[in-house]
Amino acid sequence: MQTLHISHNDLDGLGCGILIKKFMSGNIKTAYLGYDDIDRYIEDNYQYYDRIIITDVSPQYGTVEMLAGEKDVLIIDHHASSEALKDFHFTYHNITKCATLLTYEYLLKEGYKAEEYEEFARCVNDVDMWFLKREDSLKMSVLFNLMGITRMEERFLSTPYKCFTDTEKLLIKLEEERRDNYIKKAMRNIETLKDKDGLTFTVVFAESYASELGNYIISEDISDYVMLINAQSKKISLRSRKDVDIRHIAERNGGGGHKNAAAFSIKNETFDLDNLLKNTGVI
Repeated sequence: MQTLHISHNDLDGLGCGILIKKFMSGNIKTAYLGYDDIDRYIEDNYQYYDRIIITDVSPQYGTVEMLAGEKDVLIIDHHASSEALKDFHFTYHNITKCATLLTYEYLLKEGYKAEEYEEFARCVNDVDMWFLKREDSLKMSVLFNLMGITRMEERFLSTPYKCFTDTEKLLIKLEEERRDNYIKKAMRNIETLKDKDGLTFTVVFAESYASELGNYIISEDISDYVMLINAQSKKISLRSRKDVDIRHIAERNGGGGHKNAAAFSIKNETFDLDNLLKNTGVI
């Protein structure tokens, strides 16, 4: 059976990819994509496959309707934006757990012997849902940022996670030091404003460590939410206090995410570089 597996291009999406590729049968092609690319990719590629598996992302309802009439489909997701997809019998949806943990539980339910990956699934769940009750979960995120999708996938397909190797521990330590220095420098260039609803938000330009920087600012109680602008990739990441929902900001701009962590991309014409240069005296 030819299977197309589409998953998000973050640690949680990768976790799903590792579990699906490790335990499910057939020839599996995995595509790790951003939110904006899902529907177009499905439209361009679904006809070449017998089975479509979608994890940690939510296609448009109409796209899923199209697939349901033609293909064997499985959807596993935890985003509120995919709530409507529960209309389809093949959708497994739960907003209280990350997609990796949901995929792990699905595999167990279907009789797959996946128990050796429980620690990995729970580690990813702890960092993706920002419970942060485990000492190793943020380190797993650091390792993902260092290794990237391909190397990380190879590493955990070959060896289930029990602990980090000595080499991984050293790499993580060095990266944590680099991250802490980056955050310290970035904090010198933040600006805190008020939005139209009276909430305070902090704006900061950051091309690296968006999650870590955003959560540091929130932990310091500087503002209600943070807008992290990556001018190079034209992506805006959002982080907020637990009682502040910023998901609607991302969704309004074509992105998505969770109540306290979301993101969206900005088009060339909406990124007002001219004004930025004028305001800084460059032009």
